[in-house]
Amino acid sequence: MPSRRQFLLGSTALAGSVLAGAWRPVASAPTPEGSVLPADFTVAVPDLAPERIVRRLVGLRPFRPMGVRLEAEAIGRTTLIHHYGHGGSGVTLSWGTARQAVDLALAAPGRGPVAVLGGGAVGLATAWLLRERGRPVRLYAERFSPHTTSDVAAARWFPSQLVDAGFRTPELEDRLREALLFSHQRFRRLIGRGYGVAVLPHLRLGSQAPTSGWADALLADLIPPLQDLSDRGLPFQAAWVGAAPGMLIDMPVYLRAIQRDLRRLGVELVQRRFEAPGEIAVLPETVVVNCTGLGSAALFGDTDLVPIKGQLTMLPPDPRLRYTLSAGSLYLHPRSEGILLGGTYDHGDDTTTFDAAAETRIFEGFAELYALPGSAQG
Repeated sequence: MPSRRQFLLGSTALAGSVLAGAWRPVASAPTPEGSVLPADFTVAVPDLAPERIVRRLVGLRPFRPMGVRLEAEAIGRTTLIHHYGHGGSGVTLSWGTARQAVDLALAAPGRGPVAVLGGGAVGLATAWLLRERGRPVRLYAERFSPHTTSDVAAARWFPSQLVDAGFRTPELEDRLREALLFSHQRFRRLIGRGYGVAVLPHLRLGSQAPTSGWADALLADLIPPLQDLSDRGLPFQAAWVGAAPGMLIDMPVYLRAIQRDLRRLGVELVQRRFEAPGEIAVLPETVVVNCTGLGSAALFGDTDLVPIKGQLTMLPPDPRLRYTLSAGSLYLHPRSEGILLGGTYDHGDDTTTFDAAAETRIFEGFAELYALPGSAQG
């Protein structure tokens, strides 16, 4: 009969590179992404005609001013580990904070099965790492892909809308840096393996070269400084253009693949909605990791959670677009099902209605950036 280790290493084709040896301590930062763009790098101009819109998406980011909640509490005989509040960094941080949440879960008494609540990127990564550590796992969620908030995420690997400046401390920065490093390593292992993770040049446009921000400092060992491309004759109406390699996660592809592998690893995915903590306390699992994101506001009365509404407009896919782009609040990300255009961050808005005026502003902004016909610069 195969051992548990043989089962874990043989249940998925990815296991050899992602699972084996995955829990060695991180001693130093990995080699940063290459600092030189491909020699044949070109900027394709997308067709941004509004009549080509194929889909509109709205999502709510779960923001806490003090950052991610990672702590344990007791509900009767159950040890509950809270793991939520990632703001706009849920995908980016998912593997790293999952590792920290799993450490808390495994410190609880007992060696029995563990429950994970939440079917988005954070919950899936948490379930994976628990299974990787040898614990039986059952994953409960009201919704799974393609119906989660994570499916809506544009998912360029970069921390954003994570913590208010007044709550930043050296200790918090150390925990975030550790989480970002681990998460970055895990996503890199998925590149080119059918998980929708790719390295693409990220173009950043502005009136001048940007100064390094708080997030840039956290990522100094992972992402190289922007390379100045202002003299390249690129098709932008911007005084300054910089670029650096970065990761983009095609979320529908990624979530389907992770769900598939969790099932192969023996994780049971159960569709269920929880209305009160008492329902969690009577689960057969006595250790539960709460990854319900914004749902924790109602389920656990967390008044610190604030929704940040974001919306995306999708155009048909364009295989020529092999870059991501940001300019102020505007961003463009290509993925397999289409080109995502975004640029809204509505703090405290818990509605999911689509804002047509915001979409018009985004289209006008991109028309000016690319100097398209009919724009103010065209």
